[in-house]
Amino acid sequence: MNRSDSAGRAPSINLRLTRAALVAVIVGALLAAAAAAFAVRMQVRDLMASSLEETAQVLVVLAEDEHELLEIAHGRVMPAAPHEEHLLWQVRSADGQLLARSHQAADAPWPAPLVEGHTRIAGLALYTLKGGHMWVQVAQPLVQLYAAQRKAALQTAGVVLACGVAASLLVALRVRRELRPVLQLVRDVEAMGPDVRGTSTPRSPRRELEPVYAALEGLRQRLAEKLAAEQAFSAHAAHSLRTPLAGLTAQLEVASAQASPEAKRRIDLAIDAARRLNGVIAALLAMGRAAKSAAARRFAPRELAGVLTGRQIEIDARALDDVPVLEGDIDLLSAALANLVDNASRHGARMARVSAAVEGDLQQLEVIDDGPGVPPAQLDRLRAALAHGTGTELGLGLALAVAVARGHGGALTIESPPRGAAHGFAARLTWPAAQRV
Repeated sequence: MNRSDSAGRAPSINLRLTRAALVAVIVGALLAAAAAAFAVRMQVRDLMASSLEETAQVLVVLAEDEHELLEIAHGRVMPAAPHEEHLLWQVRSADGQLLARSHQAADAPWPAPLVEGHTRIAGLALYTLKGGHMWVQVAQPLVQLYAAQRKAALQTAGVVLACGVAASLLVALRVRRELRPVLQLVRDVEAMGPDVRGTSTPRSPRRELEPVYAALEGLRQRLAEKLAAEQAFSAHAAHSLRTPLAGLTAQLEVASAQASPEAKRRIDLAIDAARRLNGVIAALLAMGRAAKSAAARRFAPRELAGVLTGRQIEIDARALDDVPVLEGDIDLLSAALANLVDNASRHGARMARVSAAVEGDLQQLEVIDDGPGVPPAQLDRLRAALAHGTGTELGLGLALAVAVARGHGGALTIESPPRGAAHGFAARLTWPAAQRV
């Protein structure tokens, strides 16, 4: 399935943990902010109530001095320049008459009963206190009180929310960091490759993943044993078939030389089938060798032309002369090349062009045929199978070629049609130069 296709995909641990952590932290921050805002509002309210009481008590003491009170009352307001007042006050006589007031206090008695205590009336939070022979009332406009409460609550809630957001980001980063071993597990599995022999499972980076790595190690060992058993069986079967098949081919050739024209035609078909079967057996043996090791040596690419003679397809191998020397296992490379040419013949090609090249540190052999090629969808499946080194789509020819390429530390790539052509198929075997395998 395409990784970009999100339909039907399993939930992401990373996203689930990150979302859960973010939701938990943000909800906690919101609740904390609401609680802090409520507490601050209550504190501001209590603080302002206490301020009203303290101011009233001070004014009572000052107002007890009758001489000063008469001076204050003469002008009705304090003899000071007008200024913004957050607290207002009035001094009233025992019968409720206004004796003195602050600058911004009403010039008429507030409509509040002369009873000690807190009350709210006419948009004011008011506190009344009785003196010796007068009453003092101190008030704060409710608009100012509410504004002070909102400001203090918003500032406190903002700080709490900012801390919550910062904490959520830290949690998200921590979650992402702690999930890196899971991504490392994916990379370790992908790095194992199709050939699990001679490799070891990496050590688990986290204790919680140790059972997964242990299971992978057990799976790797079972796959290695199964692969070794299958290759041993293929090699044994190929060796067992090779001798009787060679004898059968020889007897058919003798019979063909002595047969009538009609019988000779049929026997020649049988000889061709026997030779092709012999090529299959050689390919199986080559695949077994390629899976183990390749014996590298220097050779002239022209030496590979010998395995291409007698094929049921026209072969142009002149480009092999353009490269003086290659390095690799000539037997394995010959088997891969022969099977690629046979593969082209079986799929309708009439001519195949074989070439070699050395580009920098890379060597390559390429077979380009003039066959019908493969449609894009099939080409994608073939490339996916090549990437894994397995798949029934490959067939024996491509399977052998990719095994030989891997045995040399290289790869097999394919194109259809080849660059600059309208149809056909190209297979390119590339491996490092001076490779000691």
